[in-house]
Amino acid sequence: MTQEGAPRSTRSEPGAAPKASPATIVVTGAAGFIGSHVVERLLALGTRVLGVDNFDDYYPAALKMHNIAPSVGRENFQLDVVDLSEADAVRGYAAKIPRPDVVIHLAAVAGVRLSVADPARYVRANLVATQNVLDAWSRAGTPLVFASSSSVYGNSSRPPFSEDEPCTVPPSPYAATKRGCELLCTVAHHIHGSPITMLRLFTVYGPRQRPDLAIRKFSTAILRSEALPMFGDGSMARDFTHVNDIVRGVVHAMRETEGFRVVNLGNSSPCTVKALIEKLGQALAIEPRVSAVERPPGEMDVTFADITKAGQLWGWRPVITLDDGLREFAGWIRGEEEAGRNP
Repeated sequence: MTQEGAPRSTRSEPGAAPKASPATIVVTGAAGFIGSHVVERLLALGTRVLGVDNFDDYYPAALKMHNIAPSVGRENFQLDVVDLSEADAVRGYAAKIPRPDVVIHLAAVAGVRLSVADPARYVRANLVATQNVLDAWSRAGTPLVFASSSSVYGNSSRPPFSEDEPCTVPPSPYAATKRGCELLCTVAHHIHGSPITMLRLFTVYGPRQRPDLAIRKFSTAILRSEALPMFGDGSMARDFTHVNDIVRGVVHAMRETEGFRVVNLGNSSPCTVKALIEKLGQALAIEPRVSAVERPPGEMDVTFADITKAGQLWGWRPVITLDDGLREFAGWIRGEEEAGRNP
């Protein structure tokens, strides 16, 4: 396996001699769960980071400010508030900064159930915003890393999901917008020749996870001795992947300065929701109380990553087991609950 964060030429084999880190990187969605971790890692690598976020009210802005607080004030970090769905705002922002070496586009509105209720919001925040990002930077040939989602595979793909699956039946408006963003990236590469690496991320968890995601939602209910909602019989399975493993994959992807590729980043070991609840109870040392609820529309049966390609390209593989990751998460969520930062 290559050293974490080691730069890689697109024509070299895993483990080849590294080249210099890019000097300036734009990170959209910088104050979010994954984005804030990416920013910290890039700053640790000595990179200049230009962070962009619109502090969307999908969850409290105060949590996002807490996410990004460790990076604010750092010499090589700048944070700007920009609504990427506004073309003029994106053009204005892009005009004021030197041409970046890489753009890491993580900004999006996530969440399956809200997308069913308000799909237009997802079209603006995901599809329109991504096209504006492509117009601002990809046309000029700036390499782009785009964060897609395992949800694009839908329920018609064959697990473990290979990047070669056609992904033609997204199960939710959220998944449809992510798949649409992938197609926009494909077009941008074919027309303008811009280097693009699309990462399909599988059920990311870890410190700073969004309040609406299962691991945080379940943990909060367990800590508060509340019944936690389990969809159906708990047989749905997810390929839970620790955020630190995802960040390592993002760092590898940003080294790609040629071509077009789609790469899965996942734990490649699905866990059922029922088993997850049991593991969380063990990590928190509290017996969970479970309430079965009807499965809502738009949910996938299973997510399961085939990570062969990531291994071949970068020597990447997940190194944090779910049990270890949940123990770390349990300590973090207890701290957030005690500090009053857990909505």
